[in-house]
Amino acid sequence: MLPDMSVYSDPDEVLARVRDDIAAAQRRAVAAGEVRDRIDAIRGRASSPRGDVLVEVDVSGRLTDLELADEALDRGGRELSRLVVELVGRAGAEAGARAVAAMEEAFGADDGASAHLRAEVAQRWGATP
Repeated sequence: MLPDMSVYSDPDEVLARVRDDIAAAQRRAVAAGEVRDRIDAIRGRASSPRGDVLVEVDVSGRLTDLELADEALDRGGRELSRLVVELVGRAGAEAGARAVAAMEEAFGADDGASAHLRAEVAQRWGATP
C-alpha cells in the first residue's frame, strides 16, 4: 500500500507547517532554558524540631548550607549525624517537589520531561511529589 501523499500536495502548506514546527521548537528551547535556571536556583530547607539544626540543599541534594546551634552539639555525634542525614532527605524531597512543580508549570504535567523529572525525584528521595 502506498503512503498517503495528499498531505504533501500543497508545497506552501507543507512549508508553513515546517515553519510552525521550527517556531514551536524554538519556543520550547527558550522555555527549557528558563525552567533550567529556575530549577538551578531552587533550594530545600529542613530544620530539627528544636530548631538547633538547619540544612539547605539544592535539587540534586548537594548541601548548600548547614547551621548548627551550640545546643546541637549536646546531642552527641551519632544523633547529630543521623539528624543531619534525615534533614537532608526532607530538604531534598522539598526541593525535588518544587523542581517538579516548576517543570509542570512550564511544560504541563503530562509532558515527557515533567514525567522524567518526577520519576527521578521519586527515585532519589523515595516519594513522588
